Amino acid sequence: MNVCFVGCGNIAQAMIDGLLNNGISTSSIACIERNQKKVELLKEKNLKVIELDNLAKENFDLVILAVKPKDALSAEKNIFQVAPNSKILTVVAGIELNKYSNPNSVIRSMPNTSSAFGKGITALYANDHSSKEFNFASDLFKKIGHVFILKNEREMHVFTSIIGSGQAFLFEVLRIYLDELEKIASDNADVIEIFKDFVTSLGDSFSDEPDFETLINKIKSPGGTTQAGLESLEKNHMESIFKQAFRAAKDRSIEISNEQ
Repeated sequence: MNVCFVGCGNIAQAMIDGLLNNGISTSSIACIERNQKKVELLKEKNLKVIELDNLAKENFDLVILAVKPKDALSAEKNIFQVAPNSKILTVVAGIELNKYSNPNSVIRSMPNTSSAFGKGITALYANDHSSKEFNFASDLFKKIGHVFILKNEREMHVFTSIIGSGQAFLFEVLRIYLDELEKIASDNADVIEIFKDFVTSLGDSFSDEPDFETLINKIKSPGGTTQAGLESLEKNHMESIFKQAFRAAKDRSIEISNEQ
């Protein structure tokens, strides 16, 4: 495997960490990055930092486009200008293939930051799902988590809202939990460590019994405190609030594509 990241923001860093943790050699990963602080971090990981002009001198299996959406189309053109035979894997949100100058040489993906721990969930789409590069991209993401192959590119907007952005929505809910716990914690309690176990236990419970109704019924009892809380959530339209958040994220993903 030999890949080059163009831009090394949060998603790129998560992917790099996941690949390195999976045993991929640092010699297999190169980066093009202008931010000097990020360059220093990459060098601390013993990763090779190259200039865009030198891209064609390397034999990369994929060039991974990981810049901000506003910079994606110009970056893609610059890549093909210096290395016309490149195959690009983009992790940029929102921008559909037909916006790129060479869409048949671009693969779309939407990973999430859990890739850093080998538990990422990534959606993939391209005009040709049978190409060598598409299979390579799929294998790459399988090293750092799970892969969804999308049949329709428009599904990428929905996936982005649920998995790409959705982690942040759950983190926001957990932040509220932590705030409430801190209000009653004693001064010497290690609240963060306690809360880490609480969060981890949720995943353990779902791994043991992957049915939410069963899990809820194990906790609640008729007329009890849990039942009262659940009824309050329903009364205040919690499900609708989350669906509105998904819709807002999806709509913004579509807007980003239309802005290009």
